[in-house]
Order: sequence, then structure tokens, then C-alpha cells
Amino acid sequence: MSSDKLTAMLARAASGDPDAAAAFLRTRAVRVQAAERFRTSGRAAAWRMIRAAE
Repeated sequence: MSSDKLTAMLARAASGDPDAAAAFLRTRAVRVQAAERFRTSGRAAAWRMIRAAE
């Protein structure tokens, strides 16, 4: 989801739209989970490279 859509959803949520608030929180949670998976896979790759260099 683009930043513009997220901003619009946040604005609707701030104005009291409960559906927009719920959708915003779900979208944010998905982004946080994706970022964590990316960091975890990056750390694992770094450890593999370090071990291979030893």
C-alpha cells in the first residue's frame, strides 16, 4: 500500500472512522512483520557469510 493511501486512511481514522482505524492498524502490523522477517533473514545471511569466512 502506498504512503498516500496510508496517509488518507490515517486521516479517516483520526476523524473517527472505526473501519479505517482497524484497516490502518492491520496494515501497519503487516508492514512491521515484513520488516522483521527482512531483518531476520539479513542477520542470518550475515552470520552465514561470517562462518564461511572463518
